[in-house]
Amino acid sequence: MIVIRPQLKSIPKLFPVLLKIINEKFYTDTNDFEIPIGSELISINNIKATELRNRLLKYAPSDGYNTSKKYRQIEREFGILHFYEFGPKSSYQITYRTPSNKILSKKIESQSFESIGKRFSQRNSYFSIYHKSKNKSQFIKNTLGKKEPFLYFVDSLNTAVLTINTFGLDKQKFQTNIKGLFRDLKQKKTKNLIIDIRQNEGGYPENAMNTFSYIANETFIQPLSQHVITSSLPQNNYSQEINNEYTYKSFFENYFQNSSKQGNEWTIYAPKNELSIAPSKKGYKGKTFILIGGKTFSASATFALNCKNQGIPLIGEETGGGYYLHTGGFPVIYELPNSKIKIMLSFVKIKKYVKDKTVKKGTGVLPDIKIKLTIQDLIKGRDSQLDYVLKYIKKELD
Repeated sequence: MIVIRPQLKSIPKLFPVLLKIINEKFYTDTNDFEIPIGSELISINNIKATELRNRLLKYAPSDGYNTSKKYRQIEREFGILHFYEFGPKSSYQITYRTPSNKILSKKIESQSFESIGKRFSQRNSYFSIYHKSKNKSQFIKNTLGKKEPFLYFVDSLNTAVLTINTFGLDKQKFQTNIKGLFRDLKQKKTKNLIIDIRQNEGGYPENAMNTFSYIANETFIQPLSQHVITSSLPQNNYSQEINNEYTYKSFFENYFQNSSKQGNEWTIYAPKNELSIAPSKKGYKGKTFILIGGKTFSASATFALNCKNQGIPLIGEETGGGYYLHTGGFPVIYELPNSKIKIMLSFVKIKKYVKDKTVKKGTGVLPDIKIKLTIQDLIKGRDSQLDYVLKYIKKELD
């Protein structure tokens, strides 16, 4: 369930310092307000940072019990979430510890939402410094802000980096684009491929599975089963169906009407004794590495799970999307009759095909090699996860 925040007629001025969460603590992500980058936030208006973090966790949804997705959302939306929790403030008294271990206090005036947004490209955690980009705004536009998947090559290492920020694009155009990118890899005879899905919050499962078919080592299946517990939309008078292709009635009739029913649950099972999707005949034959993070969610987390099932190494941090299952499929917005609070519910429970069943329930997809951003990485603007893979490849070549 996702609580939809109320639309504001106007957004008040907000807490303006841009922050990054590292080891459950807040650190400054820019050099703004004469606060050194990498300074630890100790308190805001005498409320300790630990309490701030714990109070803001409720605003960020995730699958299961993991906090990686929650932290990525809190750091990105800290100003507005602080407003939701504590109300508008004209200024903030903050206490912080500098990288040289000095504890200082400073009064900072609140700023407009627009002016804060204009400084987002200055975040060191967006790694423009690592990529030696002098124009940070243009770098963000060409990387984090780019919806279409894109390739760049590290020729000295015979390596390519394929960034896929979303699987939520038009299926035909997306899959045509992916086909062309893998054709480019083949033409350049690239021996190492890094696929970066750290910013990918999901989209169409078909796009994720089509992409995986180009790197799969063997046939695969996903999901294992899909479940619904109602044949009609409950409390229909309070609902708003947002699926452009189906109403819930036509969705159920098309997919679940003739499915297996036990008790009050209808289930679609994957084919038994055979895996459903074969690797692409035009697939990539080199070594593949996958970068994952807290924003890796929904169909993107399933993509990561497919990689894990087939031994394709995952590097980074735990995904926000669940390992064993998640709810998704048919989202509906409800407005609660008295409070007028809006919530979004999805009606399909999706159980995933997993090979390793020893993983603790409630977790995301875990990396094979856990690499987290450190304070020094933040200060230097170093992409430690990508850097790890590139250094590994270089070592293999030496």
